[in-house]
Amino acid sequence: MKMNQSKTAIVIDSSANLDPAIARKYNITVVNQPIMFGKHVYHENVDIDADKFYRMLKLEKYHPTTSQIPIKEMQRVFAELAAKGYKAALCIGLSGGLSGFINSLSASVPVIKELQVYPYDSGSILAGQSNAAILAANLLDSGVDIHEVLRQLRKYRSQTEVYLAVNNVKELQISGNIASRTSLVSSFFGMRPILTINRQGRLEMVGKERKIKNAMEAISEIFAQQVVDYRHLTVTVVDADDADRSMQWQSELKVQYPGLHVESCPIGPYVGTYTGSKAIGLIWSPKL
Repeated sequence: MKMNQSKTAIVIDSSANLDPAIARKYNITVVNQPIMFGKHVYHENVDIDADKFYRMLKLEKYHPTTSQIPIKEMQRVFAELAAKGYKAALCIGLSGGLSGFINSLSASVPVIKELQVYPYDSGSILAGQSNAAILAANLLDSGVDIHEVLRQLRKYRSQTEVYLAVNNVKELQISGNIASRTSLVSSFFGMRPILTINRQGRLEMVGKERKIKNAMEAISEIFAQQVVDYRHLTVTVVDADDADRSMQWQSELKVQYPGLHVESCPIGPYVGTYTGSKAIGLIWSPKL
């Protein structure tokens, strides 16, 4: 895809785990989120990928933590985009309830001189974020004004749902990125929390089951109750180092809903710091 008519670049952070081939196809610039084990800083999908991350999660004595991409690094990215002829950049970030990236970028807009920056909080994760970037790319390439693009992105955000079954509560207890820690702490040992992203962009526990399989069934039931016409949706199965279970769930969904557009997306290191390993879930939104 060539530069769109408005000369507006699309920038997304690596937590979305966007397929590099898709990023190239839609001319989306990916900036890499920092992750720390102790004092050692890694950069997602540069010097730490999902396989390495989940191995380290088992072996390292330090629990991983996340940081934010420095504004100086973003200014370098913007300068490179400006040198290519772009006049503006639409930056689509991980939910602001989980990361300070978009909020920090918004606060820094007045000092960014390289081009006009439009920060956008996806209010979502993974496919909810990456599909928003693809939607924006299609709209901009069609000549749609940036303000109309933002309006349609907000509508898309309101139609996107995220539900995750988490294998244990340790990562959530450490990170604190959950709307009500009281409900989390009250979850007794061995339960598998079911999480959603609420309208404030925070993780919120909406249920719990004794087994991941039961949690998956509960999420499938939520999907069945909420969805009126699945033919207009894309459903993405996301998993944290559990590809076999993901493939099984994809197959079940295709049998239960013939013609449903089903995709998959691994949970990468950044989001994995919140979910831990063996988490699995569904993200659904309007088909692009």
